[in-house]
Amino acid sequence: MASLRNVPWYWVSVAVLAALVLTAACSDDDGSPGTSTSTPTTSRTATPGDGGSGGDSSGDGTPSAAVRMALDQGIGSEAAEGDIQPIDIDVHPDGEGLPDGSGTVSRGAEVYAARCAACHGQDGRNPTVGPQLVSEPGPWQPGMPKTIGSYWPYATTLYDYIHRAMPFNEPGSLSADEVYAVVAWLLNQNQIVPDDAEMNRDTLPDVEMPNRDNFEACWPDACRPDVE
Repeated sequence: MASLRNVPWYWVSVAVLAALVLTAACSDDDGSPGTSTSTPTTSRTATPGDGGSGGDSSGDGTPSAAVRMALDQGIGSEAAEGDIQPIDIDVHPDGEGLPDGSGTVSRGAEVYAARCAACHGQDGRNPTVGPQLVSEPGPWQPGMPKTIGSYWPYATTLYDYIHRAMPFNEPGSLSADEVYAVVAWLLNQNQIVPDDAEMNRDTLPDVEMPNRDNFEACWPDACRPDVE
């Protein structure tokens, strides 16, 4: 006798049974097939500091609604001071955030030669990969190269950028002393500080960059009108 699997109506029966099972699985609580009783959620775009789902903080330092919900559901954990400290490295134009440490022009020449010259050239004027860093001091005028000496507005943010982003192949690997030293050397090569200059958290904010007045002063209030 032939197997039932070889009879066409067998497979028709299997298909009908599968359809009934799927229909039952999609039914809601009142037994109506193909409908859903879930309530759609309403999304919104959070504005800065309103505690909505678009941000990590409510504006007063407390976690936003989205972060609190995640924590309540056991997703992730609230950042501890030890988690934040390694990445809390921003330096403001007025020098706020500069760390302890110091560096001289002579020490900066050594660090630059070892860690920076491969991209920016031995003297900072003839780069191979990165941008030119050294030129005659500003203020910048059309036709001049945009360098630290001719264009950069704040000596303090020079520290911030080098500390955060350089060297290109190993960003963040320079110590505070090494960054201060490289900054001192670069400022010296751009004829902004003397040969015996030493940069630290007290002396660096006092350096007046030649092109400073070509930028609109906005720090700190006008730069972020959305933040009270």
